[in-house]
Amino acid sequence: MNDLNIVMCPPLSSYETPPPDQPGCELFDCPKCKQPMWLSKKKRGMLLFLSLSNKEIMLCCYHCLKDYVTENAHEFRDIEAVNI
Repeated sequence: MNDLNIVMCPPLSSYETPPPDQPGCELFDCPKCKQPMWLSKKKRGMLLFLSLSNKEIMLCCYHCLKDYVTENAHEFRDIEAVNI
């Protein structure tokens, strides 16, 4: 779990337009629930960097991340958030 990089995106169901604080957003399907979510240009770049670095990545919408954390709370006790 220490090497997991989580990239969460705002779902279309909660944001009818791209969030103004996340420029260059495009719609992509969440890999978990298959619903559309907004993926920003900066997050796409981060995904490319992480994948080239052979890092473990979890890409999902806010709703799926909330569900995952609720089900696996014990894994998230000592996490560190990094704002991009």
